[in-house]
Amino acid sequence: MKERFSKEERRKQLLTAAMVAFGKKGYHGTQVSDIIYEADVARGTFYLYFEGKREIFDALLAEILQKVKNEVTLLPRDAVDKIPEQMMGNLKRVTHLLIDNPTYIKLLFSDAVGLDTEFDHRLKQFYEDILDLIRRGLRQGQEMGFVRQGNIHVLATSLLGCFKEVFYQYLLGTEKPTADEIIREIYALVMAGLA
Repeated sequence: MKERFSKEERRKQLLTAAMVAFGKKGYHGTQVSDIIYEADVARGTFYLYFEGKREIFDALLAEILQKVKNEVTLLPRDAVDKIPEQMMGNLKRVTHLLIDNPTYIKLLFSDAVGLDTEFDHRLKQFYEDILDLIRRGLRQGQEMGFVRQGNIHVLATSLLGCFKEVFYQYLLGTEKPTADEIIREIYALVMAGLA
């Protein structure tokens, strides 16, 4: 007898199964049949929750993107002495989230890029949201006298690009630095380039 799930539990089960399937085969190589196999549900059950592969992929990426955004915290304006600690905390949390979930890296930096125009727009909006957080932090750091003066947009884009590329290369597997090495080197680069 199969276990009974609430609607929310079933949806979560399907998303977890999709994560496994997309992690194994990538977006283009995965079929709905792979997801229902991983979830051990009937095809009809899948379609009660999602219209197809694209919709569950969208839901999965939205969930991952929110998890990344949730790891970034902003600092109160009167705590200049806490900026290095806050930067290190953000870096540690995001790094561990991605390293502990390599499929997140694959889906965000590889499979999602170039999927189609509509999805590229969503991904661009996610990166714009992240850039906005970085820009606000940089502006605040400048106002507090911690961050050097410079073009905020270029600085923010450089930081995001650095971070993205480190994890994309980690995914490719040519070298597998530890989380601590990644954190230490990105932190040192950011501090040297901004303070």
